[in-house]
Amino acid sequence: MAPMENVAKSVKTFDAFPKVSSTYTTRSSQGGVVTIVLSIICIFLIWTEMGSYFAGVEEQQFMVDDSIGWDMQVNLDITVAMPCVTLHVNVQDASGDRLLAAELLEMEGTEFDLASSHELTIESRADADDDLSSVFRRAKVAKKFKKTKKFHPNSPACRIYGSFKLNKVQGDLHITAKNHGYLDSSMSYVTNEALNFSHVIDEFSFGEYYPKLENPLDGVAALIDTNLFRYQYYLSIVPTTYIGYGGRHVVFTNQYAVTEQPTSQVNPSHPPGIYFKYDIEPIGLTIAERRVPFWQFLVRLVNVVGGIVICTGWLYPLIDSIWVKWTNRGRSVPHETQTLLDKGVKRDD
Repeated sequence: MAPMENVAKSVKTFDAFPKVSSTYTTRSSQGGVVTIVLSIICIFLIWTEMGSYFAGVEEQQFMVDDSIGWDMQVNLDITVAMPCVTLHVNVQDASGDRLLAAELLEMEGTEFDLASSHELTIESRADADDDLSSVFRRAKVAKKFKKTKKFHPNSPACRIYGSFKLNKVQGDLHITAKNHGYLDSSMSYVTNEALNFSHVIDEFSFGEYYPKLENPLDGVAALIDTNLFRYQYYLSIVPTTYIGYGGRHVVFTNQYAVTEQPTSQVNPSHPPGIYFKYDIEPIGLTIAERRVPFWQFLVRLVNVVGGIVICTGWLYPLIDSIWVKWTNRGRSVPHETQTLLDKGVKRDD
């Protein structure tokens, strides 16, 4: 006898659940189908559990914003349908400080292009709902503004872009025409007929510049057909921290929600232009990635597979009996011929 056969026999002696002899078992096509379906369901659920484990879950927590800092960075990239020499960019905050933002930003002539832009909709007024993996992936790209397309100093439109610091208080960033609301040292004056505050916003964010992170105003355009027009955006800013699994990745940024208020009637105290009124909420949001412990993951797998097997063991006999009765319904039972022994009659020798 081969050594392997001896080993196999020795192992079988320790089997606590002896197998039924093949002589007393019946194989059926229904049993094979159930086995295949059971295997597919188990594989699918195991794959789902593994995906949930490795993807993790996002936990959001609001808390009082106790971050230390007196200033905040704003990142702006907007194209206005007016020449650069006719525009002012200023910031006025609640502390009374006024910032000549035009001196800190790049202003380059370009063509006014509405391609790949859209109007501000209800869906885009809340910050984009990115998962943590996409946030960390987009935060790794180069933090530079793209070059101006079709750059020419005397172009009919002006691209205003760059990053600068402002006070971390409520404020108002506005783009107006020269000598409309603010006096200009050059004493140049822009007529009402030359005003056109149609604009396309490619970037408007607060905090460190992450060009690939989506914000509610990114890609938003407004086409204005009236000269004396005041376009106002209201922004509510919430400091946000993204934390990856185990604290390996941390991204500090700011989310915001936005509403708009176009006004065609203006007065000297509210000159025409584009206004961004921002307010900083006193709360902060932390979004962290969490995973269940590995042993809990294994327990869940065992529960899933065991539950399917047990339920199948209960349901299969019931389904099989129903199937047999259904397939045998209407079939006639063969008549058996009785013999002398069945009738209890003795034969005469």
